[in-house]
Amino acid sequence: MFNRFTKDARVIVRDAVEIAHELGATSVEAEHLLFAAARQRDPVAETLRWHGLDEDGLRHALDLERERSLAAVGISAARPAFAPHVSKPDFAHSSKAALEGALRAAAERKDTRIGTGHVVLGVLRARRGTVPRALGLVDIDQEELATAISAVT
Repeated sequence: MFNRFTKDARVIVRDAVEIAHELGATSVEAEHLLFAAARQRDPVAETLRWHGLDEDGLRHALDLERERSLAAVGISAARPAFAPHVSKPDFAHSSKAALEGALRAAAERKDTRIGTGHVVLGVLRARRGTVPRALGLVDIDQEELATAISAVT
């Protein structure tokens, strides 16, 4: 599948691994792909930023989601200090599903290459999980955002 990824889409996947590692995560999640996409300098990243999803906006949304989830099980939401994980993080179900969603998004559009927009669309296809809950908490409509991303892809 990765042979169909554009250079920019490969950069997002590589950067997502680095972001997960820097945050001390043991796995690369869909949220790391979104962070990596927001760091780019392209129309997809501009669209994310226009919707309030720059790195700070994403971090805020994800922090809200974690606080809410932890509070639901009676845990105070103190943000732990993370140390980088020693080994390279593996891809979690959410990131694998997002990359498979990117492939489907490209196929539906009859695109032969998978670009950054397809990766973001793959992340936005999820209806359950951390990213959809976080986006909902900051009143971002996934369908509306996906439409905006599709328009610039």
